[in-house]
Amino acid sequence: MKINSLSATTFLPFLLCGVVLGGAAIGQPGQAQSSQKQSSMQVAQAQWQSFSPSDGGFSVLMPGQPTQRKQTLNTPAGDINTYFYVSTQDSGKVNYTVSYVELPKGVQNMPAPVLLEAMASGLMGDDRMKVVSEQAIKLGDYPGRAFKIEAPDKALIMHRAYLVKQRIYQIAVQVPQAQEKTLAGDVDRFFNSFKLL
Repeated sequence: MKINSLSATTFLPFLLCGVVLGGAAIGQPGQAQSSQKQSSMQVAQAQWQSFSPSDGGFSVLMPGQPTQRKQTLNTPAGDINTYFYVSTQDSGKVNYTVSYVELPKGVQNMPAPVLLEAMASGLMGDDRMKVVSEQAIKLGDYPGRAFKIEAPDKALIMHRAYLVKQRIYQIAVQVPQAQEKTLAGDVDRFFNSFKLL
């Protein structure tokens, strides 16, 4: 089934916003992998490891082995699968997420600026989040957007999304606002380690 550009721009913001909300654990407390709290330094020294799922097309450094899940969204273009890889720390207060989605054929042909603008609209249209900053970025030759978002429960999300051929990769970190400076080194390490294969 083919989807036209009008319906693509209509459903895409919801799809992409769902990707962020589905992976960044907004409003999902208590997803701890361990009942013991660990400081940023302990995580940095003991648990950061390279992760590269088969068929993912990327590698990244994450603190600990991430949990993996798939989310399916039924759309007029057919089922769209999003794959999430999430590493949770500090009793669910700190989350490192990488996700990717294969765009449907009707959406793949849309110009990159339109797709990225649709994504931004989806994020800005969610009442639970306040976009503090947004900027155009690149990963090699691939266009993207970077967002800083205030989320519920005094959480802060740093989010990057890249349009890579028929995929959108999203990389996000959720931290308590009070720990933004303390965890800045870990956040940078995570973002800077993301590579396409």
